[in-house]
Amino acid sequence: MTNLPHPFRKKWGQNFLRDPNTVSKIIDCLNPDKEDTILEIGPGDGVLTDRLFTLVKEIHAVEIDPLLVKQLQEKQYLNVTVYREDILDWVMNRLPGNIKIIGNLPYYISSPILFKLLESNNWERMVLMFQKEVAQRIVSRLGNKSYGRLSVMCQVFCNVKIEFTVSKNVFHPKPEVDSAVTTFRPKEGSHPEITSFSKFVKQSFSQRRKKLKNNFPGAFKSGIIEKWANMRPEEISPDEFIQIYKLIYLG
Repeated sequence: MTNLPHPFRKKWGQNFLRDPNTVSKIIDCLNPDKEDTILEIGPGDGVLTDRLFTLVKEIHAVEIDPLLVKQLQEKQYLNVTVYREDILDWVMNRLPGNIKIIGNLPYYISSPILFKLLESNNWERMVLMFQKEVAQRIVSRLGNKSYGRLSVMCQVFCNVKIEFTVSKNVFHPKPEVDSAVTTFRPKEGSHPEITSFSKFVKQSFSQRRKKLKNNFPGAFKSGIIEKWANMRPEEISPDEFIQIYKLIYLG
């Protein structure tokens, strides 16, 4: 773990973990293996990388901050490739299948990053830290105020679980809220085509206080969503969203 000074960039949501016990718990959630290829998102100053690189085959670390990229490269890890790149521009298929993904996602772009990761199909486990509110939205059940598009997308394609919360006091600089470490594993079986399904779910929640018939007037007029027409999107389960999607898009 390094204590080198660094000019923290607010625009990149930089908050560096400073607790060895939390680092150990996060790595345990990943269940690393000597044959694993790891994608690390936003390695920062290497607090996870320093521990993880001895446990796996290789790490591909994507970091947007050029100063941190230089700092990581100077450590000369033998099995770590550091990329100066925005993870949203990262081409996921440049890595082999069945990778594991780890990272502390900055709040301001956590949802776009997560949607990007869901759309790829080359990972077997993700361990991601979010601000606690975002993690609660991911695992939220229908009927809760926090249940929404993020909940449906994650729960349709993944088994998701909040493993533990992380106090804001173990970061520097200290963020305003606590965080939560969340694990993702792909669900087995067949799934909707993710790009069109994502658009469908987004439209469903475009007016979340409106009934479904208002968000899909054409489908309502044709009678194909009659069962759910007078329900609001937060009253519809992930499995029911799949049923509705198939009726509207697949006939």
